[in-house]
Amino acid sequence: MVRRYKLFRDPLLLIALALMVASLAYIVYSFLPHVSSTNPSNILEEYVKAIQSLNKSSTALEKRVAGFYTVAPNISDVAIARDRIRGYLRNLSMMYGFNNSNFLVNTAKNYLYIAEAATNTTKGYLYINNSIDILRESLELLSICRVRDALTRYNRIEDYVLSSLSSIAKAVSMLNKVNKSCVAENHVPVIEASLERLEKVYTSIKSADDLMRIAKRYEDYIEALCSNQTINDAAALNSIQNELNQITVSGPLSPEVSNAQNTLIALIQSYLYGQSMNQQNQSGNYVGGGAGYVPPESSD
Repeated sequence: MVRRYKLFRDPLLLIALALMVASLAYIVYSFLPHVSSTNPSNILEEYVKAIQSLNKSSTALEKRVAGFYTVAPNISDVAIARDRIRGYLRNLSMMYGFNNSNFLVNTAKNYLYIAEAATNTTKGYLYINNSIDILRESLELLSICRVRDALTRYNRIEDYVLSSLSSIAKAVSMLNKVNKSCVAENHVPVIEASLERLEKVYTSIKSADDLMRIAKRYEDYIEALCSNQTINDAAALNSIQNELNQITVSGPLSPEVSNAQNTLIALIQSYLYGQSMNQQNQSGNYVGGGAGYVPPESSD
């Protein structure tokens, strides 16, 4: 008993024990889940930044594809808001689990979807901003049968166009995941309008890209059609026409896509009609011309 009493009167031993307890407490604390240092008012600001970035970036993207020069949000600022929401959600999930029944977790998860959509929309804008003017010029050149010039320009910006489509598709996917009952009521119209813009822009860029890819794939045939050369492959021309007819034309690039699409379809139809008339003429059933045939002027 006396020995135990003397033991706790030893100051050096007490200091050593205190240090051991403090070290153990720190180790245990460091492994415990903690709510983010971002306080509730600050995280609400990040939610607002995410929705504002989505609205601004989707509007800027739509206007840029339509031919207007606009300014999108700074990609770094958008990414910072996304990362803060992601960190907040991660810490909440460590405390409560990734549980849809928890209000804080569910709200953070849905605003993370919005922030991810805003980030990808801004990326899509940056890619299309570097390519949309040349893409539009490529379509215009294709519509006047300058096929090689059109493809030369398209090849320069093809990667940008594809990257833009990929980013926009990711943004659309994120917005489709949002549970609108878990976000602020006044943010729902922004989400819906942004999603509509993104889907419209995606379809428009995709139709332009599809058309240029057809021209690239069948360059020799289209060159021959434009120069009125003989093509002994009606099946291939019908196949090209079917692919062209499958392109859905809509959105800001509709005029350019429609002009090029109609030009190519008209060339194919005219050639096939001429070939058909030529075959009838050779069989004695019709007096007329073949491909490129021009009826004689009236003698009146």
